[in-house]
Amino acid sequence: MEYLDFNSRDKQFYLVDTYCGFPEELMGSANATEAAQFAECHDEVVKTFSTFPGAVIIRGKVPDTLSKVGSDQIAFLSIDMNHPVPEIAAMRFFWPRLVPGAIVLLDDYAYSEMYRSQKQAFDELAGELDFCILTLPTGQGLIVKGS
Repeated sequence: MEYLDFNSRDKQFYLVDTYCGFPEELMGSANATEAAQFAECHDEVVKTFSTFPGAVIIRGKVPDTLSKVGSDQIAFLSIDMNHPVPEIAAMRFFWPRLVPGAIVLLDDYAYSEMYRSQKQAFDELAGELDFCILTLPTGQGLIVKGS
């Protein structure tokens, strides 16, 4: 945001997360072992983005909190929730709001076998919504929304 001189732009940057790991109802499912790696970090995130008035920090579970995103035109979407259920819910919610040429970055798309369920879910959604996912050398997935 510093590099982009974000404060000089009339834009908002939404950060949506629990800021404390997996919701309890997802703990018994895929990638739940990842939950142990997450500690409470909400105060740290608020502090980090405090110099950017356009940064809107929304705390809570996805998809419950998505309606708090006050933008109908999304140009960049980064999805990294380590679980297919909230990730697919987020993509379904934001897909009609993505402007033509919008970039979607899927953090764990093809990173390892641990995230296979996310890859499968996004591959199915890509077929349903008619988009392609480019697998990056990092294991991430890249989507560019067409017109």
